[in-house]
Amino acid sequence: MATIFQVLTFRLIAVVLGYFLYLPTFGQDATLPNANKKTIATYFDEGINPQKMNRIREFFASDYIWHRMNGTDVRSSQDSSHISMLRFLYKAIPDIHYTIDNVVAEGDMVAVNSSVTGTAKSEMFGFPAAEKKVRFKQMFFFRFANDKITEEWEVVDVDGLKAQLGKR
Repeated sequence: MATIFQVLTFRLIAVVLGYFLYLPTFGQDATLPNANKKTIATYFDEGINPQKMNRIREFFASDYIWHRMNGTDVRSSQDSSHISMLRFLYKAIPDIHYTIDNVVAEGDMVAVNSSVTGTAKSEMFGFPAAEKKVRFKQMFFFRFANDKITEEWEVVDVDGLKAQLGKR
């Protein structure tokens, strides 16, 4: 029969061994959220804000899924609905600019709270061209795998934007 000393010694060895076996993977996982946050900052700085469609495509996995606000999911293609929506926004608000207000990352997910500004120049959401400066909020959740965005959820303050265009 094992003594209490032997049982405690065995448990201590198991805990220490487990700690050192887990530690190398913990260090790698801990850097992943920071790398993903940097990728998102680059995505906005080098793709979205300068409106470089080819650069934007580089950030997404080929099997990317866009979870739209209406609850439908759109699977990516080379010219996905996501890209079509960006083209629409760039036409409607040619000087559109996203500012990242907050970013939080954990594991393979990155959450972004952004402020969007620009001048509405053409028809948008069924409303005529307003030639008005607009500012609205947009939030994103991105999932990453292999340094690429695999999924995206977003919420846009459409009501706030419509109110600025003079319609509700």
